[in-house]
Amino acid sequence: MRLAVFVDQVFWLDGSRLSTDESYILFPSSFNEFADEIVFIGRLSPTTGRAPYPLKGGRFSLFAMPFYKNLYQFWRNDPRIYWTIAKAVRQEAKTWDALLVCGPNPIGHIIARVCISLGVPVLPVVRQNFIEQMSAHRGLKRWAALAAARILEWDFRRIARDRTVFTVGQEMADEYGRLSGRVHNHFPCLVDSAQFELFSKMSAGKDPTRLINVCRLAPEKGHKYLFAALVELNRRGLRCHVDLVGTGPIEQELRTLAAKLGIAEQVTFHGYVPYGPSLFELYQKAGALVLSSTTEGFPQVVNESLSIGLPTIATRVGGIPSFLTHGETALLVPPQDSSALANAIESFVHDAELRDRLRKRGRALMRDNTLEANRDRILEGIREEIARQRA
Repeated sequence: MRLAVFVDQVFWLDGSRLSTDESYILFPSSFNEFADEIVFIGRLSPTTGRAPYPLKGGRFSLFAMPFYKNLYQFWRNDPRIYWTIAKAVRQEAKTWDALLVCGPNPIGHIIARVCISLGVPVLPVVRQNFIEQMSAHRGLKRWAALAAARILEWDFRRIARDRTVFTVGQEMADEYGRLSGRVHNHFPCLVDSAQFELFSKMSAGKDPTRLINVCRLAPEKGHKYLFAALVELNRRGLRCHVDLVGTGPIEQELRTLAAKLGIAEQVTFHGYVPYGPSLFELYQKAGALVLSSTTEGFPQVVNESLSIGLPTIATRVGGIPSFLTHGETALLVPPQDSSALANAIESFVHDAELRDRLRKRGRALMRDNTLEANRDRILEGIREEIARQRA
């Protein structure tokens, strides 16, 4: 099987070695044991370099798209770029047995339609609520982003009609279930069996008031609600500390906000921490992982924290409530509700039995949901769609 995967990530080439900076690539690249070749469709960086996630082995290739920094820049390109992409795909796609296309994405839509015209099975992948993600923007940019998101979502649903669709989370599974009877709510875990064994030898910190937040510093991650929860907890006489791990466009804005709220000493900005010992050390110092996102697919940091036995407090968004059970494997709160988040943190800090239950049951959940287990479910759906198309 020659499987094409559109991921709209940036790839770097160093000699013959491909790498990328988004961890999601680990999930589709795990299919290589069962495919003759995985063809990733993405953007090739104009500069040589190496990123944190290399593609190991000889069964990978890159079908490079024209480089652009983001979709806003892409829209400003010469309109002929669409024709150029379609022409290139039309020549290459004849050798593909199937296409996984992550969307909505304007380039992904072009590629999908070319494949459909050639009779190549197309399987849409919906990783999160795209409209909710775009609604996190502010000002005029927000309205422009929302308008574009609604058009792209409408178009991607047209592509998905009567096809095998993979979604992250029950919310999007229900939405796309109106269009197809073959919608699979999947869980793209990046923790494989070997990593789980490594994590299971670690343990969370003993101080429940020390929290960790690992994600991009972007509006949709809801840091302002986490900061507001810290302020409310201070009023209740409970002082907590948060280690923020990650970088992003609103870092300076968050530093300013923390100072304005009087919690600057309770928030440590660690910046980018590479996956490995430095990050694991921070995990093991923390009492809980706290995520305050307003929209998500399924954050991979949750897989890591559960495997380590680090309890999770998160918002009910994306695929999170489909996988985690409130009070059993995590504490779940409504998005954009700082009071509910403060209540969850307070109950966690004061209830040792709850902390122990979350550690044990979270780790047990991960034991049955490693990368290999979820990969096999996806591969079964791909094989069934290929067989159906051929029949």
